Amino acid sequence: MMDKHLLDRMELVLSQLSVPVSVMDRDGGANLPAEVRTALKDMTDGVPQAMDGMLYLPVKQPAVLLSCPDKLPGARDVLIIGGALVTSMGSGEQHSENSFDVYRRALRGELAGAELEALSNEHQLPRELERCVMVFHMVQTGKSRAFELLREITPMQDKDVLIDMDRHTAALIKDVSDAETMEDLAQYAQALQETLMGETAHQMTVGIGRSCHTIEELRESYAEAKRAIEVGRIFQAEESVFVYSRLILERFLMELPQDISAAYHAMLFNRKTARLFNEEMLYTIDMFFKKDLNLSDTARQLYIHRNTLVYRLDKVQRLTGLDLRSFDDAVTFKILMELKKCGGDKLNRK
Repeated sequence: MMDKHLLDRMELVLSQLSVPVSVMDRDGGANLPAEVRTALKDMTDGVPQAMDGMLYLPVKQPAVLLSCPDKLPGARDVLIIGGALVTSMGSGEQHSENSFDVYRRALRGELAGAELEALSNEHQLPRELERCVMVFHMVQTGKSRAFELLREITPMQDKDVLIDMDRHTAALIKDVSDAETMEDLAQYAQALQETLMGETAHQMTVGIGRSCHTIEELRESYAEAKRAIEVGRIFQAEESVFVYSRLILERFLMELPQDISAAYHAMLFNRKTARLFNEEMLYTIDMFFKKDLNLSDTARQLYIHRNTLVYRLDKVQRLTGLDLRSFDDAVTFKILMELKKCGGDKLNRK
């Protein structure tokens, strides 16, 4: 299979042509129509062939297949130009692996053991250093890559390395040997977000993995950073910086089977309690939790009398048996409520 990084670069170049040209690995074209897959082995490399309203162009080196709509003006010429471009890019990739390639492959789990050790020694990469991986993800990048947008504005120390992972994602391998805390890293990410927005008007989401000591462990920190974004977007949709080590409860809830999540969620949220847990009540409870179960602070924040808040909490206790002023009951309520975010309410809606 072709390097996805090279395919992404080809897509970026081809997207700028006057006719939209798609590129795919010839060995990975499982999504092609059956008749195209059958005809592919008989197609002549470098010669466009029309099938079902599309033009297809097999390229031998690198082994890719280009396609574009047949009826657009100049489609055949543009497709041939695209073939020449990807051939040139493919030949340019036949260079020896550099340190960024080694880091990228290590993060993806493509290197391990003796091979990783040998390449680390060859490129003089520190095999033991306290580091963590921060993943920067942008949904919208325009004609640029996330790496290109971040390269000039990301403040880095001598041993920090910014890696281009794909069009939407860059990873920062950050030296934390000076005992930076996760709070420090979160503030670093927030400052970088503000700089990115101010200079490029782009938004990004950040995931931060746990610190690790060896280069072999970097892939674990990278996987954790990606998981932090995945889980954080579900449970903390209003946030954009997610720290893996802070998402313990959320990660646990995501691991529960959906039927179990649904069963426990329904213990508290069902037809009998639907009128109780209206939008106003849920907002009140959420604010009560944010204010650490402090009645006075919550009432002030909601602009209601303290007795009004007490009345609402009493009502919850009467109908559910849970006194949210009690820490244990508040934890129980919070967990059952959060199960909705990971699919715990799906069976209830049937």
